[in-house]
Amino acid sequence: MRIPFYMLYNLRKTSLILVTLFTLVFWTGLFPSSTFPQENQTTLEVYFSPRGQCTDAIIRELNKAKNSVLVQAYSFTSVPIAEALVNAHKRGVKVEVILDKSHKAEKKSSAPSLSTGGVQVKIDATRGIAHNKVMIIDGEIVITGSFNFTKNAEEKNAENLLIIHDKKLAEKYVKNWQQRAEHSKVYVGSGMTKEGQVSQKLVQ
Repeated sequence: MRIPFYMLYNLRKTSLILVTLFTLVFWTGLFPSSTFPQENQTTLEVYFSPRGQCTDAIIRELNKAKNSVLVQAYSFTSVPIAEALVNAHKRGVKVEVILDKSHKAEKKSSAPSLSTGGVQVKIDATRGIAHNKVMIIDGEIVITGSFNFTKNAEEKNAENLLIIHDKKLAEKYVKNWQQRAEHSKVYVGSGMTKEGQVSQKLVQ
């Protein structure tokens, strides 16, 4: 009995498919697929005050800084955060801070202690309020939110703080920081006067 040609063709086609599938399964078993990490994987941390450990979270990130810390602050009177920035500077991290012009008269401003500690401080010369509350760490981590770098923000106010690990986003914040730095004046603090008030001058 002769098998029709079309039946032979279908048998050969089916056999070829089965052989191909078997080969794929065999090689997949020998060489399992590899998973590569995403180039720009984003992770988020969120904190709320009062007493939500926002200050502690900021200090933890500053203590891990390796290369650079860029800061923009409206109100900055937190002694622990200022100390963490000075310590980062002493470790060889490049730390630069831009503050709102209200720090020229703010008695509790962290500007003098930062400047005395070797941190470069600038005063934003914008006509309006420099209302940013931002830190960019190592060009990869952005700390932002409504949280001012103050004791009241930690202990009394209702605030939020975001820590964002995202290099591409950090690049945008760095660009904005650089734009604000171009419109800022260098601050040189000499600490407290005998009357207890901050004495400072702006280098034109």
